[in-house]
Order: sequence, then structure tokens, then C-alpha cells
Amino acid sequence: MTTIELFFARYEEGANSFDPDLVCSQYTTEFMGGGPGGVVCGRNDQSLRQAFVQRKAFFKEIGFKRARILHIEKTSLDDRYTMAKVHWHMTFEKQPGHPLDFKFFITYFLFDSGSGPKVVFWISHEDEQKVMQEAGLIPGESG
Repeated sequence: MTTIELFFARYEEGANSFDPDLVCSQYTTEFMGGGPGGVVCGRNDQSLRQAFVQRKAFFKEIGFKRARILHIEKTSLDDRYTMAKVHWHMTFEKQPGHPLDFKFFITYFLFDSGSGPKVVFWISHEDEQKVMQEAGLIPGESG
């Protein structure tokens, strides 16, 4: 496995365990995230750790089962930066016996200062919340 593949194997582990130590270890001190709704800036601090604790509770409430990486397309930009296009498959089962599967595509920009890659910027290409609302997994804006 390449360094990037190992990184994303751990990233997938964090996506399933919501372990704040693991997840936070994979982000730079400051990072950015983007999606159809715009861009946010974040800081890898206690508020990020708390966000993962809250995400775990929310995902458990809506029947999260697993997240799995289907494919990684990586492009080295230079000696320190890599762009990785990652296709995710997520399964939820809010109602027993009725699993809902979702596929998401996220592009990550990773920085390696010499101690291993870390996420510096990610772009979610789908509005994940809207997709989940349309599937009835979470209530819509009016509901």
C-alpha cells in the first residue's frame, strides 16, 4: 500500500469509529472544507473534537452502519501536496430491514510536512444533507 492508501485506510477507520483522536490526527492545524453551499475554515482544536462526538451521536440516531471507500484517484501535485479524489459508499438503516445506501464523491488536498499526509482542504461534490433529506433519512428544511 502507498502512503496515501494507508492514510485513507485510517481515514475510513475514523469515518466509522468517529474516534476524535484518530480523526483530528489526520487534519492540519488549520484546514478548509467546501461544498455546493460554499467554503468553511476550521481549526483542529477542541471544537473539532466535539464536532466529531456530536456527529457520532447524530449518525447513530439516523441509523449509520458503515462508510467504505470504493475508489481513490490520487494525483501528486509536488513533493508535499497530493490531490485525492475519493468515492465513498455509506449505509444507513434508520428503519430495521430497510438499509439506505449513498455514494458521495469528495476531493481531498493533503499536505505532508515529512511526518505523513494530513487534510488541508476537502471539497464535497454533493450536498450530502440534501441527498439524505430527499431519501427521507433526515427531515427537510420545513420538516
